[in-house]
Amino acid sequence: MHWEALTFYIEPRELIFGEVAIIGAVTVEIGDCDVAVKDLKLVRASIKDLAKAVGRDIALHTAYPSEYLDVATYFLGRYGIPRLSLRVVNADPREVPFRAFNDEGLLRNIAYLHGVKHVVLSNNIHLNSRKTSYTVHKILMESGYNADKNLAKRHRGSLPCRVRLA
Repeated sequence: MHWEALTFYIEPRELIFGEVAIIGAVTVEIGDCDVAVKDLKLVRASIKDLAKAVGRDIALHTAYPSEYLDVATYFLGRYGIPRLSLRVVNADPREVPFRAFNDEGLLRNIAYLHGVKHVVLSNNIHLNSRKTSYTVHKILMESGYNADKNLAKRHRGSLPCRVRLA
């Protein structure tokens, strides 16, 4: 499956003060258990520029750890980005599935996380678990990538495949 998305990440401190967002257009190829990021273009822009994309009915993909999610959705809502326009994965994109050392790595991690989430949802792997994020972290951990071990432990059931990120 060919998938194109608009991904973004804003550090929580910068989100509070309304500064810079990292916005990227990502092209992802998703197979049965393969996720490959083919193209990534990024730009640093203000949060107001990000809010203009929401006015065009574009779904925004991001990832935040659960401890920052309430703060992030509150301040994004204040800038005009409603919660329903966001596609969020419960993970720290600076660490999962790879350690990100720059903006490109950060957006690539967000694309990988959403690709793995798509694999989980399309293969109905999450049916034995209450939350999809538990299954995403379990698959990443079993595949040898960085994952949140506390979330991965909550997954119950078997996993039919290991995901390969390219």
